[in-house]
Parts: sequence; structure tokens; C-alpha cells
Amino acid sequence: MKTITLRPLEATKRILARLEKKGLIRTFKPTRKILRLGARKKGGVDTVYSSSTRYGSHKLICIRQDDFSEVALTYHDDNEEFLLINNTPLKFKPLYIVIGLRKRRELERKAGSGRLSGKDIMVLKFGYNDPATSIFTMLKDTPHCQITKAGKGRPPIFFVTEPSRLTGGPVKLPGYKFIAR
Repeated sequence: MKTITLRPLEATKRILARLEKKGLIRTFKPTRKILRLGARKKGGVDTVYSSSTRYGSHKLICIRQDDFSEVALTYHDDNEEFLLINNTPLKFKPLYIVIGLRKRRELERKAGSGRLSGKDIMVLKFGYNDPATSIFTMLKDTPHCQITKAGKGRPPIFFVTEPSRLTGGPVKLPGYKFIAR
């Protein structure tokens, strides 16, 4: 079994822009149509995206990430929004999100051919309440998982909106295990 060591990076606007350009996430920002409205006094509405009806209506979930540092990438068949918001006086341990830099099938193909490397996966350390980095959409078929370090402190808590019947599963990377340090 090959072991790939992953080193967390701070989540920055630049990294999220790169992930967005690769079609892996979508940051929350106005659409081009809305931005083109300029200084007109009239309002405007544009859909950022709408979930496939076959997965059901949207739901908002609240997640507490237990002390779990094993990287087990999963994917979903539709988009989901991450909302890393802390409006409590509580201080949480850091939340790390592991993101595959290729869509699921391509990552699985690379693993199957033994060519998967640390350049195919990124670990980001996220903070809370920063509109530029703590609210984003994980696009469908993007391999990802959340982890935090074991030890003292409150596990991180965050929110996700997703279709109520969202499906997906594990990303199959036989012969590989990951260590996040």
C-alpha cells in the first residue's frame, strides 16, 4: 500500500479561486448577470444553481466533526454548500477539508494506474466567519472529507445545505492511504 502524506494549507481566496477554476467548488458571489446590472435602481434576480429534482428539496444540516484524522474521501451526486459560521462564544478546534483536485472518476483512474500523488489532493485549514473563504459550494463528484486533529478542544461545528435525498459514496482509491499532519 502506498502512503501519501498530506500537509494542510491555510484556506485562502487564491486557493479557493483555483479550485473554482478547476470546476471543483463554487464560492458565494454574485452572478455575472447581477453584476452587469450596475448602478440601475431596479433590482434583479438570478439563480446561482438549482439542485436536480431527482435528489429532492434542499436541507440544512449542522455537523460536529469528531476527532477523526483518517482521510476517507467521498463524493456526492449533486452540489452542497458549506457554511463555516460560528455565531457562538465557543472556540472550536480547526476544521480541515480534504479536497481531491480532480473529479472522482479521474482520481479513481489515477489510483488504479498507480499514478496518484500528493499533487492530486489538497488539505485546507478553514476558519470561521470569513465571507471569502468560509462559505462555498462543493460541486458534485468532487472527492472530499472533513477531518480535525485529535486532542483537547471542542470539535469544529459547521453547516451544510444539500438536497434532501443526496446520494454518493466512497471514492475508491485501492492501494492508497493518506496521512494528514
